[in-house]
Amino acid sequence: MKWVLAGLAFALAVGLAIGTAAIRAENTRERHRLEIEYRAVQDRVLEARRLAVATMQDGTPEKLAAALRELLKRQREREAQQWD
Repeated sequence: MKWVLAGLAFALAVGLAIGTAAIRAENTRERHRLEIEYRAVQDRVLEARRLAVATMQDGTPEKLAAALRELLKRQREREAQQWD
């Protein structure tokens, strides 16, 4: 009887180890996905800043206003997609 209990305890320990490893692997995959997404967002922020500076340096008031309208339109589209 005690061997059966020992076997069940061992099986439980193995099951817990496998479950823990699976959860850790999933966490690692999710962390990696989030890191890639974070880097992509940072790249877009830097590019937007660069474009804004370039636009201001060689833009007339009319061009600046058009560029601002375009940026606002893209921002509204992105926000609308987030809610879909």
